[in-house]
Amino acid sequence: MSQQAHNRRFVLASRPHGEPQADNFRLETNPLPQPAAGQLLLRTVYLSLDPYMRGRMSDAPSYAPRYR
Repeated sequence: MSQQAHNRRFVLASRPHGEPQADNFRLETNPLPQPAAGQLLLRTVYLSLDPYMRGRMSDAPSYAPRYR
């Protein structure tokens, strides 16, 4: 018997004021669906956290669109 795989992701829960804190984010865990015929499931191995992402968390005007 195989266990169903789950996806974990951090979601922006509130816009930070000043330095981001842990409570500005929440961890969500959801079951992954089985790929249908002609589909495949990929695993993320590397992620990048870049300085421009901080500006996207804010309501302030920025050159990059803010996260919704």
